[in-house]
Amino acid sequence: MRPLVILLLLARTAAAHQTSVKYVDLAVDENRATVSVKVAPGDVTEPLGLPPDAKPAPAQATTPAVAAYVAHWIAIASYQRPCTAGAPHAAAEDAWVVVTWQVVCPAVPTELDFTAFFAVDKRHVAIVHGSHDAIVRADAPHLVLRDRPSLLAWVREGMDHIYTGRDHISFVLALLLVVMLVRRPDWQVRPPGQTLRSTATVITAFTIAHSVSLIAASLGWVHLPSRFVESMIALSIAYTAVENIARPDVPWRFYLTFGFGLVHGLGFASTLAVLLPPSGVIVPLLCFNVGVEIGQLTIVLVALPAFYAAARALGAGAYRRTLMPLISVGIFILGALWLIERALQVRILGL
Repeated sequence: MRPLVILLLLARTAAAHQTSVKYVDLAVDENRATVSVKVAPGDVTEPLGLPPDAKPAPAQATTPAVAAYVAHWIAIASYQRPCTAGAPHAAAEDAWVVVTWQVVCPAVPTELDFTAFFAVDKRHVAIVHGSHDAIVRADAPHLVLRDRPSLLAWVREGMDHIYTGRDHISFVLALLLVVMLVRRPDWQVRPPGQTLRSTATVITAFTIAHSVSLIAASLGWVHLPSRFVESMIALSIAYTAVENIARPDVPWRFYLTFGFGLVHGLGFASTLAVLLPPSGVIVPLLCFNVGVEIGQLTIVLVALPAFYAAARALGAGAYRRTLMPLISVGIFILGALWLIERALQVRILGL
């Protein structure tokens, strides 16, 4: 039961791509800066005195308490000397709440401290836009202002997107669960070389497909509603898990994986779209994609030997009847819950 328990625990912290992202606009003018933070109304239930799962309207969340609560997340300094913050105010903007305030510094602002921001939830990501574009995470909460992230930062962001994307991890695991199985006519475990070729086939299909759609969507050539894309990603996970149980040796797995990979690439692009600079997007885009592939490869290098060793130890028939369907059921449950939440926009396990 341990694989199923682990998968269910992952669901407790899984999220759609946009829910953990906060957008920060920073405009610097000599020793002054204007800061705007865009948040969902459901993220500020605490200062409103509402339950954590409440869904207040944007206008309801434009209180002074909310403004102060959000402004507390970011401290700005100038050469290690604190800046003086003015009174923040909150305003409704479509489905969002935007909190804006100004700071005056001893000299030009040089550092943003997000320690209080990550104290709320370490899974959050701060996307900073303006003259200084950056990606801030909990393991590095201090942002030294630079013109834009380095190329290595884009690679790391791609890797982080895979490692924190539990839906994408679940899909890759579902693909790897059956690559070593073959029916001749009884179920057998493929030799290592044939297993690697089978793995390379499906992973290559997934890689090519999500790379194509990621690039196309990030460059603005393709656009689909986020709700539809996220729902289709969840459907791909649930379907692949069911197919593993019903017929793990389907001849069309390459083509199906390619089709699902196109959808997953659109999911990657939904996050990347808000990170890319207004110009010169090609190199950051390619670096992000390299990071995605590195992250995906590390998952394969860990999971494939484990699944292959289990199949060899249990025997192909026993693996086919016990461990593989057990893990597939866990993956199906996650996919089905994600599909319900994303398609119907409801909360079940707080995914």
